[in-house]
Amino acid sequence: MNHTLPIPIYLVIALIATQIPYIRAYFSLCNTLLHEVIMVILEGKRASKIHLPNNGSRVITNAGNSSFKHSLITYAGYTGQSLAAIGLFYFISNQNYYFILYLFIALIVIAVLLWIRNVWGIIWALSFVVLLALPIHFQYNIAIMHISIFLSSFLLMQSIMNGLQVCRQSLLERKKTAGSGFLVRLKLIPVMTFGLILLGQSLYTGYFIINHILHLL
Repeated sequence: MNHTLPIPIYLVIALIATQIPYIRAYFSLCNTLLHEVIMVILEGKRASKIHLPNNGSRVITNAGNSSFKHSLITYAGYTGQSLAAIGLFYFISNQNYYFILYLFIALIVIAVLLWIRNVWGIIWALSFVVLLALPIHFQYNIAIMHISIFLSSFLLMQSIMNGLQVCRQSLLERKKTAGSGFLVRLKLIPVMTFGLILLGQSLYTGYFIINHILHLL
């Protein structure tokens, strides 16, 4: 299968999708699920449950107020998203489009069996598995290619948007506490630092993908 569109076009489409409320909410749950699964595994809680919100949001802005261990696990969850984006684009460079869809299906099925317990999460999981399984079943190679590249692009763009959102929310909180005491404002520094780290990390992930992986296409 050959690419019908340059990769930057998929990235632009994914960026536009992150700005459309219902589409963003639906596809963002892939990022949310990946983040939550990584956190559950790192926390080592066998009986943990994953609650998928119906708006697809999963941005932590209170990292500075949580325990150090939880902050590290949260950071690892977002780092896992960046590493997953690198891995997915590596598969794209080798035209392993089927494998990408199988990976998403396997992740969702395992999450449903072990962790997802809320009704909305199960409905989303089933619908998404059907969305990915239909082109595989009917051998729609073009659809498989487009879906796999779009999902990989969306994962990358959403990780960048998460960093921007944390930075934006921390700035808004800083404005709200402009007249507060020094110690109150000081608590926002870890949150701002966390957002800047996430943003820088996701931007570097995009840079790494463009310079070290996409040239293999």
